[in-house]
Amino acid sequence: MDTLAAVRLTAHLNALRHTPLSAEVAARAVVDDDAAHHVTDPEGLLGLDPFRASELDEALRAALLLVDADWVLVLPRPGATGALTGPPALNAAAIEAGAVVLSATGSHAWLPYRVGPAIQWRIAAARPPRLTLTAAEADRALREVVLGAGRELEELELAPSERPEVTGLSLPAGYGSRSQQAAARAWLLVQATEAALDDDGGVLHSHAVQARARTLTEVRRAAIDSLCAAVSWTGR
Repeated sequence: MDTLAAVRLTAHLNALRHTPLSAEVAARAVVDDDAAHHVTDPEGLLGLDPFRASELDEALRAALLLVDADWVLVLPRPGATGALTGPPALNAAAIEAGAVVLSATGSHAWLPYRVGPAIQWRIAAARPPRLTLTAAEADRALREVVLGAGRELEELELAPSERPEVTGLSLPAGYGSRSQQAAARAWLLVQATEAALDDDGGVLHSHAVQARARTLTEVRRAAIDSLCAAVSWTGR
């Protein structure tokens, strides 16, 4: 799942709209340590050649020209589709990919596919996303969930003794300090909870294992909501 690539793409698509950032610089930032990113546009929704993969900077320029809307990050999972509203084929593809970037008007979607050390983005049609929480509301909800989870884990004597290895996150210029901080905090918690869910924490009793998993899953859900809200530039 290419969560971080989708975060970077969403943030830089929005930065292109709201700052003097160039498509070339944005493309390099999105690619980061990957070998390359290419874009396929089989339906010609961005006006790209439908019969070949295009360079990312070319696709970014096309999106800036043709899509008069901000961009929304969605990190869906089975049973938790987030802001996705369809069509069904897009929902299924987004769940399989684990991430999708949507225009706020619903006209375009970017789906990531890992191809070895590279990523290929496919442009698809989408319906307008269902936006619920603002970045501030999602960050506040995450803080409340984390406080409750800490108490529950302590009661189960399951507070982690070691911190997992995590990578940091920095949004491009144009995002305010609150969004920067909220995104960084949420991304760290997404990584930490996913690492913890892959480890039983030394628990021996099945009831404790299940209780721990429920708590960690709730924190991860809130962290994903906060990350998506902080990165999605909806103007709200």
